[in-house]
Amino acid sequence: MPAGVTTENLSLSTSHHAHGLAGVFLRFEGWLTARASARALYRMDDVALHDIALSRSDVERVNSCARKALWSH
Repeated sequence: MPAGVTTENLSLSTSHHAHGLAGVFLRFEGWLTARASARALYRMDDVALHDIALSRSDVERVNSCARKALWSH
């Protein structure tokens, strides 16, 4: 997976302003995307992470944020 795709959602900040059911679906879609990015980072070895200037602790932080992202809105 290209590094640009992998690190695209590191901030996990999505600004969906839709209301009602559409807002729920947009938040869920954002959470799924963040979760996929976090999993891709977690599967990378330390050498690949170093190539994109990340450490294992950065990956753990991203994974932790991805787990909480759905409920933080």
